[in-house]
Amino acid sequence: MPSLPRRARATLLAPAVALIALSWMLPDVADAARRRHEAIGFQLFTSPLVNPIALAPGGGELYVANTTTNTVSVIDTGTLQEVTQIEVGIDPSGVAVRPDGLEVWVTNHVSDSVSVIDTNPASPSYRTVIATVSSLDANRATTFDEPTGIAFADNTKAYVALSSINDVAVVDVATRAVTGRIHITNQEPRALAVRNGRLYVAAFESGNQSELSACPDPDAPGSAPQCTMDLDDLVTFVVQSPNVPGSDARIVKDPDVPDRDVFVFSTVDESPVDTVTGVGTLLYGITVSGSDQVFVAQVDARNEVNGLDSDELADLDNRMFLNQIASIGCGGGSCGAPAIFELEPLPPAQPALSDALATPYGIALSNDDSTLVVTAAGTSRVFTVNPTTGAVLDILDLDAGVPADAGQQIPKGVALVSDGGGAPQRAYVLNSLENTVSVVDVTMPGASLTHVTKIGVGNDPTPDAVRRGRIAFNNAFASTSGTFSCESCHPDGNADQLLWRIGGDCDFCGSRVDEVRSTMPVRGLKNTLPLHWDGTLGDPFGGPNGQTGSGGNGGSDCSLGGPDGDADCFRALVDSSLAGVMCQQGNGPNACQTGPSGLDGELTNAERDDMGTFLASVAYPPARSRPMDDLVTDAALEGFGDFFVDFRGSANIDLGDLLVVAAGASDNVDTCADMDSGCHALPLGADTNSVTLGGFDVPTMRGMTDRFLQFSIGITNTEEAQVFAQVPGSFMIPGIPFAINYPASDDPWNPADGFEEGVTFASAFIVFNPIYGSRSLEMFQMFEEASTGHSGAIGRQLTISQATTTGGNLAETEAQLDLLEAADANGLINLQGTGTRNGQQGRASYQGIAGNYLWKQATVSRATLIADAQADNANITLTAFLPRNFGSDDYRQPLLAPSHNGPRVAPGTPCNGSGQPPCTWINHNPDLPILPGDNPMTLRGTDVRSDAVLWMDGAPTGGSISCVGGSFTPYCDSGMVQITLSSIPVLDGPHLLQVQNPKGPVSPELVVCVGDLLLCNTDL
Repeated sequence: MPSLPRRARATLLAPAVALIALSWMLPDVADAARRRHEAIGFQLFTSPLVNPIALAPGGGELYVANTTTNTVSVIDTGTLQEVTQIEVGIDPSGVAVRPDGLEVWVTNHVSDSVSVIDTNPASPSYRTVIATVSSLDANRATTFDEPTGIAFADNTKAYVALSSINDVAVVDVATRAVTGRIHITNQEPRALAVRNGRLYVAAFESGNQSELSACPDPDAPGSAPQCTMDLDDLVTFVVQSPNVPGSDARIVKDPDVPDRDVFVFSTVDESPVDTVTGVGTLLYGITVSGSDQVFVAQVDARNEVNGLDSDELADLDNRMFLNQIASIGCGGGSCGAPAIFELEPLPPAQPALSDALATPYGIALSNDDSTLVVTAAGTSRVFTVNPTTGAVLDILDLDAGVPADAGQQIPKGVALVSDGGGAPQRAYVLNSLENTVSVVDVTMPGASLTHVTKIGVGNDPTPDAVRRGRIAFNNAFASTSGTFSCESCHPDGNADQLLWRIGGDCDFCGSRVDEVRSTMPVRGLKNTLPLHWDGTLGDPFGGPNGQTGSGGNGGSDCSLGGPDGDADCFRALVDSSLAGVMCQQGNGPNACQTGPSGLDGELTNAERDDMGTFLASVAYPPARSRPMDDLVTDAALEGFGDFFVDFRGSANIDLGDLLVVAAGASDNVDTCADMDSGCHALPLGADTNSVTLGGFDVPTMRGMTDRFLQFSIGITNTEEAQVFAQVPGSFMIPGIPFAINYPASDDPWNPADGFEEGVTFASAFIVFNPIYGSRSLEMFQMFEEASTGHSGAIGRQLTISQATTTGGNLAETEAQLDLLEAADANGLINLQGTGTRNGQQGRASYQGIAGNYLWKQATVSRATLIADAQADNANITLTAFLPRNFGSDDYRQPLLAPSHNGPRVAPGTPCNGSGQPPCTWINHNPDLPILPGDNPMTLRGTDVRSDAVLWMDGAPTGGSISCVGGSFTPYCDSGMVQITLSSIPVLDGPHLLQVQNPKGPVSPELVVCVGDLLLCNTDL
């Protein structure tokens, strides 16, 4: 359908936005009268830490990133006291000190920025943020996503790892401008180091060349074990069951898979020097000696050890990962092959629990290159290593002699002081979840490490139960070997991008009882139960699952609702995991036994309850490409239409067929959001007990933009599948009465680039195109911009300074302020920050009245702040913090979904799991509202308040909400709401409806169609 440009659509919405904003401002007017700064809300994002602790050049001050506090602590190393905290952006991740010591740079993982802190004692802005480094595109969406590691080439140039987009930004220190990018051809560059004119970059998810043994091209050469699955298996996966019954599914190492781990560049011009292969699988920390010997703190996954068809979890000996340090010589024109230092005995031998060094993380080298000091995050220890031999010299528990505190510290950063001769003297260790810094005497690294004291840092707002549960999740003593934790496979709440055999059941898959499965994120698990691909770890719904098949009934492990909400469901998941993957299987001397909870496995009942609470609390970060004004791009809007609306874009189907589908008749047509076939049902894109997929359970598609390993067994992103996807061809899918000439991938595979999220997603749609008739790029853009509960303005930072308010920068500063102030007035963000004005340090916050700010206790206009900045009398950094109701149980994220998804059929019918003709397909697509006829709309509504705000296409809109068959207590207790819009969008086609509980999270988008349904799924 023809469409107005994005700007024109925004113009049509502007009058409504102004009216709604005016009424929404009224509570904030009262706030201004009371002259107070609004409280900042809290949400747990589990952002990574990368070199989060750093010393000033003279060693007199220590700087520590307090991730959940949004501050940097300054510690006086003479008095060993925290002297102040400096507010930065949301979730600070890494810290680096400029070589001259006059500035400290801090990466803000959720704010997508770098805060520049003045550390010159002679400056009037001493210990305040004086500048912000960021980058936005034309729609004012970030292009500086999820920064982590940071390093200086010198006083004029810095490097920042942009982890989620696989780039390293080159930043001019003087102008704070991004002047270039270095693309890293692997996943998640994080840890950086600069030494002797070279930049070293470690790819965190560097992989180990493992993949599924699938080779779909029948003409390509291949043999077992690398190619045990073929094109027929791929078709079976698409139309019948993700379990691929009867196939020989293996986890294999493919020598054709790119293996690029550590990247080396010149700091003169960023030209590549070398790329190192054969390092580990997850690379946490990096340091470099004076002679260019590189050391990497890492783990190496053993997922292929039990990868054969007949293997089971017991074959891993409860050793999922090997804990290691890699040593790489880069002293010449290139780097040599890495030497691997094993920190524990190799399996099947087991280390003593007192010697376990799980998850080597922070790493530092003494100035004389004689001693490595390393943290073991999973076992809460610091240890020293001989950098020549790899021998572990000494180990210190960080519980400070309190046995009850053992394993609680989770140390993820270390800063090392050397004496005048370069020998190690003192280590400062950041205990990330204890919120302390341990001071450790390392003067005798081979004989006795001594704990000196602990210094408290930050003011962690994480609820106690959530924090304790996060500790349990990170604690390697939750495994019977003490060598890995739950966090090992789900680092930072995300996925490790590996395939494993960990106990997934399948009743019709031949002799196999341990299915190949990809790990899933723990982000956003709330309201997406049953929490496991096969439904065998904690299925609250009963019915078919992987263990019983589509004709069975597995029963429930827990119940939704009731006084505990879904706590027992999360507890069921924890119990199953601790008795399964975290416990030694089999009958050996270390076999899984009853632990302190009275159940199989480790951890007490209290720790298990807390871990369940933590799992239900982790949120997805804001969508990385969502514009600040929340008006999604045309490409994303088209993706919403393709994903949720009945469609058949194939040339094989004529207009008459499309009209039949649009009328809701039974047809062989589905959408990705189909309840029983497409598997990604509203509201969160998750589904359970899929009729056509053998009772399979499907997780949310949120986070797809940060996972290249997609689908349950990664069948479409093997190296062979990527090569096959480049060749156009034709084939018949059984059960679908037509063939289709499918195009080459929208985003073709390039071995030089390696695996990338958009490429593997595009390749998948080569085989899904015959079913869905849709290409991939718009859908992928939908994931890039779709709401995860946050406005696109959340986290954004802007420094009002002389540099940003003069010359050509003023217009952009004013434009960003317009967007941020509107988002604050509409309750989407809490805009406030700190800085200096007229020689005084203080706090500023937007008051919801156009142009007015509260500076300290005085009301000041925006124009005045800008004038002061232009005169160099003000430097204030504003941050779009979370609104005050984030984290409150009375203001949860609301959810909307259609009232029904068509006729749901009994398990076993109509397709009975075979996918073979004759097979009657029934339309189970979302019953999406079609306006104006469906206004008012009756919808399923979870956690919807009576005072919830309605949003249409990113702007507040008028209307009302009622609770159908129930009452608001404070949420609609019937789970059914009726929404009546005061006005219908002007343009025909797809539109996006959301609700927001005041100053809390917003719901995911619900597609509503204006006019003919057919217009909602054609090209814009």
